[in-house]
Amino acid sequence: MMNNDNAITVETKLYGYIAQEAHSSRFSATINKLFKENGVNAMMIPMNIREDDVTFTISQMRSSKLNGAIIASEYQEEAFGLLDRASALANQSGYCDCIFIENQELIGDLIAPRALEKYAENNEFADEIAMRSMCQYLYEIILGENV
Repeated sequence: MMNNDNAITVETKLYGYIAQEAHSSRFSATINKLFKENGVNAMMIPMNIREDDVTFTISQMRSSKLNGAIIASEYQEEAFGLLDRASALANQSGYCDCIFIENQELIGDLIAPRALEKYAENNEFADEIAMRSMCQYLYEIILGENV
């Protein structure tokens, strides 16, 4: 369970948001608010990564403390080329927007299309549907809920 002062402990699941302007996006804040409201001990960390550092950053995630990362659109094709495994949808598309780390392997997936498909008909997500649906879908994946 996440504590009230937002401290990161050894049990906290950590996810990065890799983008050129990650700190100016509301994505990480929205995910973290969702985690906190639901007592999930996880945190999304915005990571401003320059174009010339993205290959190194993603490659080094295998041995990092991160459990995964969301990849902004500007780096999705490059990230796909660094994966150890990918979902069928990511393989078909040639890019990924989400990487999970299991046994020091980078496993890529495309969650935005699935999230939009799942939540497009939901009236709760009428405003800012893309961001809100992706946040909710990632949250459900992390919790291991049926999606």
